[in-house]
Amino acid sequence: MNELLLLNYKLLSLSIFSNILKDSAIASLMGLFAYSSKSLSESVIYAAKFLKIIYESEYRGDFSKYLNDLIMHDENVFTKNIARSVDLNDDILNAAKQELSTLSELFAFDMEKIKQILKTQFKDSENIVDLLGKYGKSENCICFDELCNYLRQNCYGIYAKYGAFFYKEGKINPVKHTDVITFEDLKDYKTQQETLIKNTHALIEGKGANNILLYGDRGCGKSSSVKATYNEFKNQGLKIVQILKQDLSGLDNLLEKLAKIPSKFIVFIDDLSFSQEDENLSVIKSALEGAISKRSDNVVIYATTNRRNIIKETFSSREGNEVHLSDTIDENASLSDRFGITLTFLAPNKDKFLEIAKKIAKDKNIEIKEDFDIKAERFALLKASRSPRVAQQFVKQYSA
Repeated sequence: MNELLLLNYKLLSLSIFSNILKDSAIASLMGLFAYSSKSLSESVIYAAKFLKIIYESEYRGDFSKYLNDLIMHDENVFTKNIARSVDLNDDILNAAKQELSTLSELFAFDMEKIKQILKTQFKDSENIVDLLGKYGKSENCICFDELCNYLRQNCYGIYAKYGAFFYKEGKINPVKHTDVITFEDLKDYKTQQETLIKNTHALIEGKGANNILLYGDRGCGKSSSVKATYNEFKNQGLKIVQILKQDLSGLDNLLEKLAKIPSKFIVFIDDLSFSQEDENLSVIKSALEGAISKRSDNVVIYATTNRRNIIKETFSSREGNEVHLSDTIDENASLSDRFGITLTFLAPNKDKFLEIAKKIAKDKNIEIKEDFDIKAERFALLKASRSPRVAQQFVKQYSA
């Protein structure tokens, strides 16, 4: 039995880190190992598949980085409980150490060593084996203590690798490329931003934080302020999960999942509004306040809306034929009241709008000429709005 076939059997014995074997690159590599003593053609096919995956990965052919990434972000009984600082019995701890030792053997191989073993097995086909490519190695396998420290500091699985997510159809999916906007990019509304920062800092410190409703005119930076808040605290372990309105029926399920994860989360709901018949209305009311279960202290909900009462009303709803009409109206306002903090973002007046536009231009090193104010006001009138978003759009046009 050659070394590759023996290592293949060792890998098949993994139990705690068995998810790693499902990875397409590792599965292809194990296919190469499995056929290394009986079929050159199959070995070459699997080797080519493996190399293609490694070359096209974010690590561009560095297999040791690729493999360490799999190990560090695997979700299993060991990684989850270490991240939660839960004591594990010796059987699980010893198994994890043994399996890390097995995985470390993969780091000892490179394509040259694999080629030499294949040439020994298929002596009359050395020229075919030489056609196979190579892969790089720049790291050693992460050791047991290093892995434990990483898990305790960064959480586990996708929650350690990524900071931003979206929730769709019952699944939490990572966002690999996020908006990098910061509070320095946002002009004005400093009081609102300070409240967001203070509340989020309380969340990070575990001191109790409020859910926040960001209400106001369109284009005034409500959504951008939430994203800037995440960017402000992401290096302190803060995560953000955006849930779209069509998925709000799963909000309770999302909150239950996040409560079990040892990280701090903002659940972000953008452009929140409901009709009176919307079934999701009761879901979010319960999530904010009113559920029988205790709200987890590692999650806050930050929602934006252009409507103060959130629930869309009609004249007929106000004129309704209920005996206690005031109860109906109070119900329509009750959702916004369930947020602990409401921040208001109102469109700036003419002078403030021009001030914001000039600050944006200065940040972009754009020369402000005598016609700046006139053109900015004309642009705002055409847009029928004076908002930071319109100011951004104007500055782009002005610079062009």
